[in-house]
Amino acid sequence: MKNEFTFFSNLLNIKNQIEFKISQGNPITDSFYKPQFLEFSNSITGSLIAIDIFPGAFLCKTGIIKARRQFLQALKYSVDNLDVRIVLLAASTKRLFGKEIELRVNWDGLLDDMGFTLQELYPHILFTNGDNGTAAILNMEIDSILKKAEIITGKNIVIINGLGLLGLDSLEYLLGKNLTDEQIIIISNHTMDLKELIGDRNISVFPNIKSIKIEDNDKIRSIINCTHNPSSLITADNLQFIQNGQSIHVIDVAVPYGFPEDEYKKCKNVFRQDGGNAYIENGLEFFFNPEICGLTEKIIYGCFAETIALSAYLKENPEELDYIRCFDYFNVNKKTKDFVKSLFQKYGIGNAPEPFNFNKLVVQSSLIE
Repeated sequence: MKNEFTFFSNLLNIKNQIEFKISQGNPITDSFYKPQFLEFSNSITGSLIAIDIFPGAFLCKTGIIKARRQFLQALKYSVDNLDVRIVLLAASTKRLFGKEIELRVNWDGLLDDMGFTLQELYPHILFTNGDNGTAAILNMEIDSILKKAEIITGKNIVIINGLGLLGLDSLEYLLGKNLTDEQIIIISNHTMDLKELIGDRNISVFPNIKSIKIEDNDKIRSIINCTHNPSSLITADNLQFIQNGQSIHVIDVAVPYGFPEDEYKKCKNVFRQDGGNAYIENGLEFFFNPEICGLTEKIIYGCFAETIALSAYLKENPEELDYIRCFDYFNVNKKTKDFVKSLFQKYGIGNAPEPFNFNKLVVQSSLIE
C-alpha cells in the first residue's frame, strides 16, 4: 500500500501502550506497532507508526540508543512496505538524530562516524520535525489569547515558559506585537539565543514561576507553555505565586502536557487550552480511533498538519520536489513558517473555532470558575 507520508512517534504513557496493544497487537520485532492509516481530501494517504518507548527513556543514553534502533527499523519498514515520500519525526523522536538530523549512526542506534545520516540513508525522502506547522498554529492561538487576556488593550502580562524552538518563535512573535518590556516575562534557564533576539530590551527572565518577582502580579493574565521539562511543569502550587484572584489563560503546546490535568483540576479561575493543534473542517478521515494518540475527528497536531499539507502540495506538484526541499524543516524560521502558512490556507487548515482542553471542547470540559 502506497503512503504519501508517515508520522513516527513514541508512546505517551502506559495507558497509551495498552491502547496500542489492544488496537495493533504486540509491536513488530519488539520495536514498533503496525501502521494506522488516515486520509486527506480522498486522495492523500498516510500512516501513524508508534515506536514502543516512552518519553522518559529519551533522557538517558541507553534509552536514546534503543529508541534510535526502533525508529530505524520502523523507518525501513515504512519505506519498504508503504513507499513513503515524506516522514515526520514527531514528539520525542525529533531528538534522536540531532537538531538537523545530522548525526551519523548505525543500525544498532549507536553514534558511528562510519555510519549514515537519515538523509544519506534515504535521500529521496523529505524529512521534517513539523515544528513550523505547530508554530504557525500556535501563532494563531497567541493572537486569540492576547485578546481574551487583554494583553494588547489592557497592558497585562504574558509569560513564556520554555525557550526551545517554539518558545523562541513565540517570543519573536510577541515582540512583533509591540508589547512593552514589562508585558513579557520569560521562564528559562537556557538563554543562549535570547540576547540576540531581545537586544537591549529589559525583559525579565526567571528560572521558574515561583521565582517571579514583580510589583503587579495580578497583571499576569496568560502563559504560553512550550515545555514539559519536569522542573518547569505548571502546577497549582506554583501558580499561587503569581495569581491574586485574576483569571489566567494558559496555552499548553507541550506533549506530554506541561500543565497536567490533575494539577489543572486543583486550580480556580485558570483557563487552559491545548496548543499547536490544527483544525481541518473538511477532508480528514481517520481509519482508527484518533483518541488513541490524543486527537479528535477534526483536530490534528500542527506537526501532522504540516506533513499532510506538504504531501498534498507535492502530490499536486510532483515537479516541485526540489523547490520544497529548499526549506529548513528542522528549525522554526520565517521563510518555512510562511510557506507552511500558505499551504494551510490553501488546504483549509487552521485553528479550531473553539479551543480544546485535554482533547475536549472547552465548552464541554470541566472548567473551574
